Amino acid sequence: LAPCSGHGGKRAVRPRGGGPSPGSAAWSARMACARSVASWAPGRGFPSGRCRRRGGNRGVVARCSASSSTVSSPYPEGDWRNEALAASLSDEGRKHREAAGRNHTYALKLAYDGEAYLGFQYQPKGKTVQGEVERALTKLTGHDREFLGMQASGRTDTGVHARGQILHFYTKEPVSDFERFHKSLNGIMPKDVRCVEVMRPHPAFHARFHAIRKTYHYFLDPRLVLDPFVRRHALHCGWKPPSVERLREAAAVFVGTHDFTSFSNKSSDKTLVRSPTRTIYRFDVVEQPDGLIRLEVEGNGFLYRMVRNMVGALMLAATGEDGKFTAEDLRDMLEGKDRGVAPMGAPPHGLFLHEVVYPAELLEWEPEEGITLSS
Repeated sequence: LAPCSGHGGKRAVRPRGGGPSPGSAAWSARMACARSVASWAPGRGFPSGRCRRRGGNRGVVARCSASSSTVSSPYPEGDWRNEALAASLSDEGRKHREAAGRNHTYALKLAYDGEAYLGFQYQPKGKTVQGEVERALTKLTGHDREFLGMQASGRTDTGVHARGQILHFYTKEPVSDFERFHKSLNGIMPKDVRCVEVMRPHPAFHARFHAIRKTYHYFLDPRLVLDPFVRRHALHCGWKPPSVERLREAAAVFVGTHDFTSFSNKSSDKTLVRSPTRTIYRFDVVEQPDGLIRLEVEGNGFLYRMVRNMVGALMLAATGEDGKFTAEDLRDMLEGKDRGVAPMGAPPHGLFLHEVVYPAELLEWEPEEGITLSS
């Protein structure tokens, strides 16, 4: 297997062979393990038991570069994701998967160039990243997209890229050879979409509902001459380079827990009702050796086009005349909760979904001692 970057290059060893059949003793033992995790409730932390990573030669599902968290309660008190996690780990969630024949859960880490796609989410009449991945998985598993039940950590927009998009899907039969599956998947998908890693998480893992935090990177090219090899992945602003100091002052305004109504667009999905309150843990401005500027923003979640809108505001504060638009003006916009007065968002081609973090107990799960799974 290819080295797993989450382990500093060590090889991730995954068990192989025949998997337990529903109703068998091995299956019952596996479900006992799942039920022990299902006893989790918000604020209590996860049971230690055997639903955690173990070393040794028997084979483990290694921690992947989709980062995992070891906090006892993965989400803040009152966060809707606490209920979503408890529901998916419950016996009811297990029975629902079994009834649908979704006996095995797998996760993929994807990297893709979003220039040629109408975003990640599947569209019946447009080319999307999800559509390409589902097409490849259908060929490999024989399941249609409805059975696969693919869900990603988030929907990247048209033209947005990713280095660490995480998704999950289901199969009826186990994957018998991870290395072959990984190579075949990349062999079928277009070259601008790559599977970086194949993982076996907890059976109840959900890429969207279980994410604890995400990190996005936005790249600026402040050099006078446009680099033709960078132009599709960084916003060229050499005609009026931003002040790095002012970028940092403006970025600091967004750090903390705020109502981000002023910096989010309305989603086309009218059924989606979400709280506008989000927490930004850090918003760093990094000057790279090659001359590019990398904006790194990490938060517990992001609203529709929130990152691009924040970057657009940062650029206005960092490139305008001194005193014309300041960090304090940005703070007033944030507190005003009015999208109509905030600046236009930055274009999509400089934005990358860099990393998604999940509870360690969901990514580092393995069955009880003595039970050998085929994947």
